[in-house]
Order: sequence, then structure tokens, then C-alpha cells
Amino acid sequence: MDRRNIQVGDYMAVTSKLPNLVSSTTAIYNNTNCSEIMKTRNPKVEIFLITLLTCVFIFGTIFNSLAVWVFCFKMKKWTETRVFMMNLLFSDCCLLFTLPFRIYTTQHPWPLGDSWCNALLSVYFMNTYVSIAVITLISMDRYVAIKFPIKARTLRSPRKAALACGIIWLVYITIRLYLGLDTDRRLSKSCFRKETEKPLNRALYFTVFGTCLPMVILIFCSTQIILTLKKKMSVNKKKKIKKSISIVKTNLAIFLFCFLPFSTGNIVRFVIESIGSDCSLIKFINDIFYAAQGLSDINCCLDSICYYFVAKEFWENISLIPKLKIQLIKGQMPESSL
Repeated sequence: MDRRNIQVGDYMAVTSKLPNLVSSTTAIYNNTNCSEIMKTRNPKVEIFLITLLTCVFIFGTIFNSLAVWVFCFKMKKWTETRVFMMNLLFSDCCLLFTLPFRIYTTQHPWPLGDSWCNALLSVYFMNTYVSIAVITLISMDRYVAIKFPIKARTLRSPRKAALACGIIWLVYITIRLYLGLDTDRRLSKSCFRKETEKPLNRALYFTVFGTCLPMVILIFCSTQIILTLKKKMSVNKKKKIKKSISIVKTNLAIFLFCFLPFSTGNIVRFVIESIGSDCSLIKFINDIFYAAQGLSDINCCLDSICYYFVAKEFWENISLIPKLKIQLIKGQMPESSL
């Protein structure tokens, strides 16, 4: 009887552990299956990104080359506008440098190893958030100049603008050095792609403080600038002020078009991954995010609108344009405070 009781007890102990063994085996299988799903590529997204990034690279190279020639070799006086635009220009050039690698890796395995991948990722994402920060500084500078014209004489200067940009670069470089190598990508054969379903906390932090907060500041400053300009509208300056308001609205629309889908996609992806959704849904959100990330790169070309329409000094130093055309453009330019 004792031996039979022992055998029955052993059988019950083994059978009680079977559900745990089965569930753990199923979990391992599901994780493996999910990893394979995350590594699969969407041909439609690949074609979209290759086409988009190629156009951005070509037109971005042309526009930014012209901007480098004007800001570095034609302009002599340092102004707040020139300081901001030089930093924005350098940031855009960094993004252009990464585009050929991104175009290649959309359809091919990454051939240059982890060190190069992490370096390029650092350059790319640092460029994205530095561009957002500099654009926000430009909006704040215009807000101070329009809203507080008397105090602006002491608050605004090229040296202070350079100091603000230097702090931004220092902060982002320090953050990237602190984060170090991205261990989630070391064993990956891809670059510029996330092949794990695990949420990244740093992505949420960068999105909130690097995109959403500047977006709120930019919307506030742009709204206040528009309201202030409308109050100052008179018969003599009506046409010029309307032009200035249109430029402010255009710059805000460009920023939202480029970075709102990018930030929204990042937040949605983090939430979906955090609640442990189905792997196919995570993969679908990932594909949408990659497309939105490509749209954010268009900002590299659309920054030219800042070069051409916000910086009045830009037009005054382009000798390739006939004098008559320069005078016409200058007549349409906003006041120097913009």
C-alpha cells in the first residue's frame, strides 16, 4: 500500500508540472516565431523608403550645398539667424551622410559590423533631435523679437545664439555617450531596424523630451507670433505682415508634417510592445513607423524654406540671382525681426 501511494504521489507531482512545462515550451516557440516575424521585410515599405530616401539624398545634397556656399563663403556678418542656420545646416549634412547606408540596408544585410552601425545610428538620431531643437530655438528667437522688441535687444545676440546651440549639441552628445552601445543590435544582421518586440524605454524618453515638448513650444511661439502680427497689421504693412504670417504657418506645418507622424508612431509602438500585443500587430506598427521615420527625413530638404524665406540675409548675398529679381524678393521678405 505504501509503495502504491508513493507511485500515485509521484504521478500526481509529475502531472501537476506538465502545464508549466507545456506553457514554457509554447512561450519559447512563440518567442522564436516572433523573432522571425520581426526580421521579415515588407516589400512595399522597402520600395517606399528607397524611393523617398533617394529623392531626399539628391535634393538635400543640392539644396544644402547651395546653403553651405552662401553661409560659409558669401555672408560676412554673424547674426542670430546665421548662427541658427549654420547649426541646422550642419545637422542636415550629418543626416545626408547616413542616407546611402540606410538605402543599402533596406534590402541587404548590414556588412560593416556593430561599431559602424552604432556610430551611424548615433549620428542619425542625434541629427534628428538636434534639428528639432534648433528649429525650436529659431521659433523662440522670433517670438522674443516680435513679442518683446525692446527687451530683444539685450536678450538676442549671435553669441547667445551660439551658446544655446552649443549647449544643445553638448547635451545630445553626452546622452549618446552615456547610452553607449545598443546591446539590442549587436547580434543583428540589420541596421536602422528594430528586430525585437521588446519596448525601448529610451525611445519613449527621446520622443517625449526630444520631440513632443519642442513641438508644444513651437506651436505656442508660432501662435503668439501670428496673433501679435495680426494686431500690428496696418494698411501700409498689410501685405508684408500677411506674407510673414504665411511663412510662420508654413514652417509650423512643415515641422508637424515631418515630426508628428514620427513621434506618434514611436509612442504607439512603445505602448503596443509594452502591453504584449500580438507579434503580427507589433510588426505592422513597426512598418508604419519606418515609413513615418522616412517622412521625418524630408525635413532635411524642407529646411531650405528656412534658408530661402526666413533668412533675409540669405537673399542679399546670392550673386547668382539677377539684381532685379533680388529686389523683387526683398520686397516680399518679412521684416528683419523674423
